[in-house]
Amino acid sequence: MSISNARTALDLSALLVELESQGWQGPIPTILDTTESTNSDVARLASAGAAEGSCIVAEHQSAGRGRLARAWVSPRSAGLWLSVLVRPADMPQSRWGWLPLLAGLATAESVRITAGVPAGVKWPNDVVVFDTEVRKLGGILSEATSQDAVVVGIGLNVSMTREELPIAAASSIFLEGGVVAREALLATILTRFAGRLAQWRSGDAQLMVDYRDACMSIGRTVVAVLPDSDVVRGTVVGVDENGQLLVDDGTTVVIVTAGDVIHATI
Repeated sequence: MSISNARTALDLSALLVELESQGWQGPIPTILDTTESTNSDVARLASAGAAEGSCIVAEHQSAGRGRLARAWVSPRSAGLWLSVLVRPADMPQSRWGWLPLLAGLATAESVRITAGVPAGVKWPNDVVVFDTEVRKLGGILSEATSQDAVVVGIGLNVSMTREELPIAAASSIFLEGGVVAREALLATILTRFAGRLAQWRSGDAQLMVDYRDACMSIGRTVVAVLPDSDVVRGTVVGVDENGQLLVDDGTTVVIVTAGDVIHATI
């Protein structure tokens, strides 16, 4: 598939066929040509009472953002830029930290299933491929907008070329040799995410097993820069029941709830 063919706009009819074939039970996604931020759009839907699973996907974002207010670059139709509404009030807030992890896991699985690219996750919010180096395919931005609404944003590089990537450590499905119709990829992300949410709510132990299997951070030596600028160095030994990273610094196991994790070795 050429880049020009891969850059065609999302086809709602084709998307509906894919969603029906995968048993999607949620609201029909809204496709926008352009918007400032799909997270902001879904936050407005949440405040208006929209149902869980409500989703907005845009061909282009003019003010997309990532974690820590970083800009998100999105050439038109070169990826998937979407946000999904979750209503997690039935779950303890201490477990809401799992939401970006679930989204990352579902996205990585979807890339493997639909594009044949061996994607995994890097705690807490990156979708990556890795062999002798780590290359970022996409990221997750989870934002609680009220006591009963969390907006989960997913940005995924699909057909971006090397010149279009924002950082040298990034990649795309195209650059990793994958070929995929974005409608199939989007439908698979939504249905896999819904399935992982169901496991999370039911306390299914298989969820943690699957996340640990996909998480390339486990077993690696890392430097974790915490929100207060403290630094933790050590080996990742696991992820706990609340989705927090466990880092053995040689003296004790430190619980990392948030921060930037840099892999010192792979």
